Amino acid sequence: MEEQVLVVRTELLQPFLRRRSGLLTDCVNQVGELVAQRHEFLPRSYAEEHPEYKQIIPYVTVCRGAKVFATTRLNRGGEVRLHGMMSLGVGGHINPDADGAGPDALQRGLLREIHEEIDIPDFGDLVLRGLINDDGNEVGSVHLGFFYTLTTSGEVHVRETEKLSGAWIARTELWEAHDRMETWSQIIVPVLATI
Repeated sequence: MEEQVLVVRTELLQPFLRRRSGLLTDCVNQVGELVAQRHEFLPRSYAEEHPEYKQIIPYVTVCRGAKVFATTRLNRGGEVRLHGMMSLGVGGHINPDADGAGPDALQRGLLREIHEEIDIPDFGDLVLRGLINDDGNEVGSVHLGFFYTLTTSGEVHVRETEKLSGAWIARTELWEAHDRMETWSQIIVPVLATI
């Protein structure tokens, strides 16, 4: 059976997104409530091709002092359109089999995705920073990211080594790596470089 993913109708989100792209911080609570109350689940193959729905994706950047944990998507990863790109976030789709339904599905999915993708024994503060909206490309037009930072003082290792490689990168080097990053990571660089 095909994977089902959590979505929200784009028309319900438009009053908050207002055709804006980038990191949105002024409507996080309202959109979070909308996701909690009005989400539904669709087959992933359908959702990937229909921008009348936004797939809701938790996107978590792990920070350790002056560094952030970056991954590179290998050619065996699930999202072909992102192969070879650097990512400053871990996360992924929410589905009812793994995460259940109901108002806490996003939070449960966020924690599952973190533990599936990385080994992070020292789990610090998790802070919601904003929403990532990017309608300028075919991947972004069908996804909406909830951007979080997660602090740690310990080591972090990639679990999904067949899909990802990982390394720490200094915040001062983020702008130099900007062109190798997926769009969502490019959007959050200004925040990560200053917090």
